Amino acid sequence: MADPRRYSLPCILFCAMLLSLPGHLISQADTIDIPEVTVTASRVNGWQPGQDQRSIDSLQLSFLKTENLSEALRRQGGIYVRDYGAGNIATAAVRGTAAGHTAVLWNGLPLQDPMLGLSDLSILPLFLFDEARLALGGGSSLWGSGALGGAIHLGSRLEQKGGGSLSYQGEGGSFGYLGQGLRLNCGGSRFSNSTKLFLQSADNDYPYQDIFGAERRLPHAGNRQMGALQENIFRFSRRHQVGVYLWAHRAGRDIPPSRVQPASQAHQEDEALRAALDWKWAGARSSWITRLAAFRNRLRYDDPLTNTHSDSRTRSVLAEAEGTRNLFPGLDVKGGLQFNYLEARSDVYPGLPRQGRWAVFSALRWENPGRQWLAVISGRQEWVDGKAIPFTPSLSLRWKKGMGFEAGLSASRNYRLPTFNDLYWPNVGNPNLRPEEGWNQSLYLKMGKQWGAWKGQAQLSGFNYNVEDWIMWLPEGGLFRPENVRQVWSRGGSAQLRLVRQLGRGRLTAEGNYSYTRSTNERSRRASDPAVGQQLIYVPLHQGSASLSWQRGGWYLSYLQEWAGRTYILSDNSEALPGFSVGALRLSRGWSWKLFSGRVYVKVENLWGENYELVANRPLPGRYYRVGINLEWNKTH
Repeated sequence: MADPRRYSLPCILFCAMLLSLPGHLISQADTIDIPEVTVTASRVNGWQPGQDQRSIDSLQLSFLKTENLSEALRRQGGIYVRDYGAGNIATAAVRGTAAGHTAVLWNGLPLQDPMLGLSDLSILPLFLFDEARLALGGGSSLWGSGALGGAIHLGSRLEQKGGGSLSYQGEGGSFGYLGQGLRLNCGGSRFSNSTKLFLQSADNDYPYQDIFGAERRLPHAGNRQMGALQENIFRFSRRHQVGVYLWAHRAGRDIPPSRVQPASQAHQEDEALRAALDWKWAGARSSWITRLAAFRNRLRYDDPLTNTHSDSRTRSVLAEAEGTRNLFPGLDVKGGLQFNYLEARSDVYPGLPRQGRWAVFSALRWENPGRQWLAVISGRQEWVDGKAIPFTPSLSLRWKKGMGFEAGLSASRNYRLPTFNDLYWPNVGNPNLRPEEGWNQSLYLKMGKQWGAWKGQAQLSGFNYNVEDWIMWLPEGGLFRPENVRQVWSRGGSAQLRLVRQLGRGRLTAEGNYSYTRSTNERSRRASDPAVGQQLIYVPLHQGSASLSWQRGGWYLSYLQEWAGRTYILSDNSEALPGFSVGALRLSRGWSWKLFSGRVYVKVENLWGENYELVANRPLPGRYYRVGINLEWNKTH
């Protein structure tokens, strides 16, 4: 490992400078002559201006609330969801990287499993979140390990107005699907609360064709999950607030056989308990936020047919403090310190693996007086069990001209630490693995224009990723062992177009996106590796979607078509899944009366009955239907 002093000194000095100027010690004289400015407390917003960031449309979210995060991400360009179907595991890979290279963050807290190094999107129900945002591009300087390809930010909005609301959403449909959610919100100037309860179940006994072409119904595929999320904000004054968050979730699923298996009796149980506490202080020129979080996860897997049984538990504790100081108008400095403790207990591990991670991060943000230019330079230094990993700097730049043009540019160094399974799996774990790390660059251009009844917006994006020491599990002496073997180069771009036209009292919207991703293995430490120069598996070269929607009054009608090209399933590109094209139709009617509002809707997914897979030999359902209702009572003072 590298000498810690080589990488850490600049970052430590930068943070020490910041932390020596705490906002609550600013004297009254320091603030009399300088007008109050807005200081961003958290690095979640506003500290990566040159990245391509996409928020999932709230209306589209309303159709997907009882489903999981993977369904919403499938419609986003530049991201490929590897879905095993029938409520099974689903992961996301951004811009040709691996699933473990996408960080999933809840209110800024990482959700990746320490043993696997990734998040299962199939057990993250959208009902629990009010916001879902995708950041394309590396973010290790702010978020640490795992944000090599991109980050998914999940969060909530708590009411600050007096009053409250109560809402229910229910949805039922084909193959025994039933999803329900209940949310209670209350808010005021001193206290805000949100309580959400969620329940979902399905039989998933949909028809499919086996490898011989015979039609069968998918057996042993039922799943059920439930969750509760409570969030509380206490505002002690205009400047001080404390947040308390508690999230419990449980999912049980039968794992069906693949196309090539005659039967399956495998079953998996996932349990998670997450608790977090934060304190925020915001002054005229400074702000502080401290966080303390404790997560506990459990995964039990049983397969009587193969006599495989495992019970794995992970625990993590995260403590973090970050502060922001406005030096003068247009220039902010941020610094922070983070500690993360991880441990795993499993009947397959010979001991009790533990890991302690310390990190310091800092950033400098500049905006010109006219607000056309915004630039952020940031850096992070992390130590794992006392050993330093390479320093990760980042530069992010955005330029705006009027309301119609925007350009962004970012460049950063990023990394992903080996997982516990990589390091400690019995007999094959490799404690000498190096972190995966590399540089990436990205840019985007946005253009908007209005002419007559038409309004249009277009965006072009490009990216380049280089990743060294890519970890792979390779055969060795009859077993598979993880090694740093590959250098991967991913490059490509995407295009998005949105057109809106007013038609009397109605509105017509057309949207389309296309992404091209070339992700290849450039070098291998294995002699005569047939994968060198080939496209990575489960990374389609071409991917896109198009939609047309009409809205008038409370009526909404839309048609969506998504497609992807051929996807390789072997590293030498000798076998591939064929491309697919899937359509979806949605119709809804909203209404309101006094304090009540509601919406009823119907969805037809895979409208044309496409026979396709996102993972080899894991068939997805043909045409299916969903009918739902949302009811809300809202009272404000």
